[in-house]
Amino acid sequence: MALVSEFLGQLTLAYGGEEEPKYPTVVPARDFDPAKDAARIETAIKTKGVDEQTITDILTRRSCDQRREIAFEYERLAKKDLNTALKGALSGSLEHLMLGLMKNTAQYDASELNASMKGLGTDEETLIEIVCSRSNKELLEIKKVYKDMFKKDLEKDIAGDTSGNFAKLLLALVQTKRDEPSNVIDYEKIDDDARSLYEAGVKRKGTDVMTWISIMSQRSVPHLQKVFDRYKSYSPYDMKESIRKEVKGDLEKSFLTLVECFENRQLYFANRLSEAMKSKGAKEKVVTRIMVSRCEVDLMKIRAEFKRQYRKSLYQTIAEHTKGDYQKALLSLCGGDD
Repeated sequence: MALVSEFLGQLTLAYGGEEEPKYPTVVPARDFDPAKDAARIETAIKTKGVDEQTITDILTRRSCDQRREIAFEYERLAKKDLNTALKGALSGSLEHLMLGLMKNTAQYDASELNASMKGLGTDEETLIEIVCSRSNKELLEIKKVYKDMFKKDLEKDIAGDTSGNFAKLLLALVQTKRDEPSNVIDYEKIDDDARSLYEAGVKRKGTDVMTWISIMSQRSVPHLQKVFDRYKSYSPYDMKESIRKEVKGDLEKSFLTLVECFENRQLYFANRLSEAMKSKGAKEKVVTRIMVSRCEVDLMKIRAEFKRQYRKSLYQTIAEHTKGDYQKALLSLCGGDD
């Protein structure tokens, strides 16, 4: 038990902190031979009807760096780009998942953000999920990669695609002005922030959203956890209830996502996965995005939270709500049953 609490303590300290510990389900393969993997993929692609199983077995059980080496060897061997070859050989959700695995975590997040703002209409759900759940360190990396990949600023794209307080909140988060966690607990500041959140919302008529935005986008995560706790001594409603009463639409969803991630980020992802697999068919885009973006970060911990929350393993849930080669790929990323 002591180990578990130490493990969780490590985690709480970590979110938003310096080096976050990793809880991956996908780790580097031992006895790795990129040339052999590349040759097996080429054979699988050339097979009549495509051997999806082999492609899945290889790419879902290699780390991101290893996949990059495979892509390099593949190009030497097949004289064509592996991404292009996969696009030609696969389709639908499986294609989307495999192409996602060919990017590193920050590149994948950046391209999902870009796709959410491309063309007519904005996919606010994706924007909220990524911007509101990533740590400062992750967002800094995403911004850098976004600029490299798309030759544009993420901030400018968000500003051009959203409006009102929703835009202000996302931009405040993307500006990555969040304090680093400090070893000193500032009780006075905790109390001030809790009171400010109350006075800006529940206590008055209308909501002073800017106060909420500045506190939630600038304070460190451990500080905010204590602020939300202290908040209950001012407000008859906890922070999440207050958000539901005060704001609506995308702004409400964004604030709720933030608070859920400050409290327990892996539980937030577990809940998102459960929601996406509730209906008859799974919301495959959401499932793919979380599995691909978190498999080398914290999917092992998301799995544990899922089991604790739903009394059923993530593995079994995926097996029930998805099918075919796409299902096999997801189960492989999941890395096992609990």
